[in-house]
Amino acid sequence: MRIVMTILRFKPAIGGGEEHVFRLSKKLVDRGHDIIVYTSDLATHYPRISYLNRETIGQRYYRGIRVRRFHASNRFTRYPSLQGYFRKLMKEDCDLIHAHGFGYFTSDCSALVAAVRRIPLVLTTHGFFPATAPTHPVLDSLYVALARNWALKIPKKILSISDSDARQFRRLVDPRKVTVIRNAVDTEFWSKSPSRVLHASDEYAPRIGAVGRVTSAKGFQFLIKAAPSILREIPTAKISIVGKDFGYLPELQRLAEETRVSRSVSFLGELSDEALKEFYSGCDVIVVPSLYEAFGIVALEAMACGIPLVASDKGGLPEIIKDGTNGLLFKTGDSNALAEAVLSLLKHPKTAEMISRNNEKDSVKYSWDRAAELVEREYLRLLD
Repeated sequence: MRIVMTILRFKPAIGGGEEHVFRLSKKLVDRGHDIIVYTSDLATHYPRISYLNRETIGQRYYRGIRVRRFHASNRFTRYPSLQGYFRKLMKEDCDLIHAHGFGYFTSDCSALVAAVRRIPLVLTTHGFFPATAPTHPVLDSLYVALARNWALKIPKKILSISDSDARQFRRLVDPRKVTVIRNAVDTEFWSKSPSRVLHASDEYAPRIGAVGRVTSAKGFQFLIKAAPSILREIPTAKISIVGKDFGYLPELQRLAEETRVSRSVSFLGELSDEALKEFYSGCDVIVVPSLYEAFGIVALEAMACGIPLVASDKGGLPEIIKDGTNGLLFKTGDSNALAEAVLSLLKHPKTAEMISRNNEKDSVKYSWDRAAELVEREYLRLLD
């Protein structure tokens, strides 16, 4: 089967959708399918445009996956258009188009191509964008109203990565059109370090980690606001935030200075997968304080590494994390509740160890082999 995957940004650009498309494409290639990814030359796009380096842009393959990159206009950071994308996609020899991301030029243009060429289109939503990246209430509402009668109408199948994500789209289209196929994690790579030891004594400097794009939507500001309460109880605690800056880093640095916790908070920037795995293994707690996550790949990676989790209670995160069993949930945006949850794990090592074991065991359910099999099944139904 010849399949075109389309997504606004693709590896080595970072993000959950980018990782999803890469892992899914690899597994589908292993299953005998011909995959090409149509994408842009963007490293970041919202709230600030930046581009991948020239060497990367010129490469036709990324780790075994064929890629065709198009130059993105920087006129609109929320909705960048891709030069030549429509023309090339109209001519691409394929049986099916699989678009990724609701509310992006790549998906909307893919819908137009699929309609003109009369070939099946699958859309994986990766979140309901007014929640993941709001711009203006009127513009967001207008886009959703238009999408309901066009960009969401043309796909033969809509795949959502969580139940909460699916509920949003079932309000807009025939509910039978929407199927949940959850995100997955490479448990062979993301696994518990043999040398990992949980610590909770005052003499040890417990490490609290958070990972993701440095944007306001990821909620790192709530972790920094929680830091004074955590440090009053455990002065030796260290907070480390990993991720590429999407324009929000200066605000977080200012907040750390304002709350007088800058000596205990570090910003490590973007890490390679190998370095990130080591980072997870060195943490006592991973915090996922996002305002909204359609599912949360960071949570899955930390789970597979056997790290206790503290996460916000919105979006798809409560579908992964069962409060008190494989992590602790707190009310989204509530820094006091976040601090209480972190302190609970750091002060009760037996609870943290139980959660660590449950996380490692539960992560096995989220297999890319299984996800690829389910996606392939949907393809075959459409082409039958």
